[in-house]
Amino acid sequence: MVRLASSVAAPMLLTLTLLQSAHALSNSNMERPEGAEQLLSGPALATEEHVVFGQEVSMTSSAGSGWSFESDGSSWHVWTHTSIFDRVDLPLWPEAMKEARIILSSGMCRTDSSRPMPPFVPSRELEHCGSHILATAHDDVPHGLPMAVAQAQMQKWLAQFMGWSQNVQTGDSLSATLGPEAFISLGNSSIYHFVPLSARAMGLRPDSRLDLTAHVFGSHHYLHELIAPKVMYRGKQWLDNYRVEAQLQRTMHGFVSIRIQVISTLPAAPNVSIEPQDHADSRIAWIGPTKNAASFMLAANQSMPESLNLPNDFYAPTSDQYTGSVSIRTDGFSSFHPNLLVTANSHATSLTESNTCHLSTLLVLPRTYFFDPYQLRQQHNDGLLGSRFQHYGQTELEKPAEAVSTWGSVLVLSQDMRESQFNVTVPIHARYRLPPVHEQTVGYRGEPTGNTHVDLTLPPPISAVVCPAGDLPLLANDILSNLHVRLALFDELGLVPVSSLQIAPDTDMLLRMPVPSTSHTSLIQLSTLGLLFAGAIFVIHSARSSKSH
Repeated sequence: MVRLASSVAAPMLLTLTLLQSAHALSNSNMERPEGAEQLLSGPALATEEHVVFGQEVSMTSSAGSGWSFESDGSSWHVWTHTSIFDRVDLPLWPEAMKEARIILSSGMCRTDSSRPMPPFVPSRELEHCGSHILATAHDDVPHGLPMAVAQAQMQKWLAQFMGWSQNVQTGDSLSATLGPEAFISLGNSSIYHFVPLSARAMGLRPDSRLDLTAHVFGSHHYLHELIAPKVMYRGKQWLDNYRVEAQLQRTMHGFVSIRIQVISTLPAAPNVSIEPQDHADSRIAWIGPTKNAASFMLAANQSMPESLNLPNDFYAPTSDQYTGSVSIRTDGFSSFHPNLLVTANSHATSLTESNTCHLSTLLVLPRTYFFDPYQLRQQHNDGLLGSRFQHYGQTELEKPAEAVSTWGSVLVLSQDMRESQFNVTVPIHARYRLPPVHEQTVGYRGEPTGNTHVDLTLPPPISAVVCPAGDLPLLANDILSNLHVRLALFDELGLVPVSSLQIAPDTDMLLRMPVPSTSHTSLIQLSTLGLLFAGAIFVIHSARSSKSH
């Protein structure tokens, strides 16, 4: 047994890599592809990494039985696992699909911002709290009809993979009617689906440990079985999930590979065990909190650790150091046509003269509201909507909310970096609702006994200084590349946020949507039929009168 101990005043990073052999592999064509026997007899196919970012740390390693971990305070934990799917009942992988991503994020729902973020985790203001499901086609798929066919195939595959039969189980009575066609096109080769989550729905409390996968996947789902890092205290899972991401790709042998990254907080405990999966080789890397701190790696069955050198940019300032603030307030929030008043202030002086980087603000609407792209285009032509904008989502303007198939829409507003302040008014419009409305209703002034409106809080704005992906250097270390976080939407749009804007305290995203009163539904229907009948009689009578003359 080897004992490694270190007590430090600043946070410390722990990286564990496990290599695991695979068996009973699956492939997208539901049969064993050519060359599978050679692949199965090759080297190990799975890797596993554990990352702990804490204060005073003591770790014990025992060959073949894992590690034990002690800390006086709470820590951060990152688990990365790459493997080949061992299931033969996966949906048929579309030939045009390059990659699929499922992201579960809780950062924006968490109110405790006192805990510093690790240097490899982006700011919590850069990703909405909820489930993000995305897929991207290969670059060689032509736009137009071939891309539309590819996106339809990707939608069907994702719906089958997620276990959506006919409805999406989200807990929202309106969203529960969404099916495989609920994705929106991002205007290029990607499709996107988003379902927001709330702190109440997830049961977030200061002393809680969140299992994000339980809110999206059933107990027998592929991912629920795979996303299971063995970090235990007294026989119980001891991780509070902050973010979960699964990336799926088809390999050159026809199999489906998956890379899972789970970022969690780790509550303080006197003895947390970190167990490798069965039949796994492993190595461990300990990275200090500063450049001058000792960092090392320890392979499986290795008695002496090896020194580990990291690049200087690993210890660069974290994304918690904001470069400005963004605020949105609703104007006419209880009407059918409210406005979003957007104010963003950036002091990213080092990028002020950049011709490629710009300030972007992302706004998200559920399908009960919509952006009018024609109205936005007119505003842009009048110079009232920043330097550029992109709108993604269904543009059917006259349908009721219940008849819209997609989940909602996204608006991206961009401003040149030469202007440090960004002020725009974005008009939005409520879709009319069909009775009965199953959401909790309120009165015009929010009276809980009322039945004329439904309260809805929009997801907060996301605002950041972004640059094209090609303008930024690649990660120079393979260990750091496994810690890299690919944010939802930004990655698919080809943008990299280099700094974030803090959501201002005065941000107010409340909308009070007018809805039909169920108590008057029968009277309205009878009155409508009566008026239609009277109108028909009047038309017939007028026609006969004109003929008699």
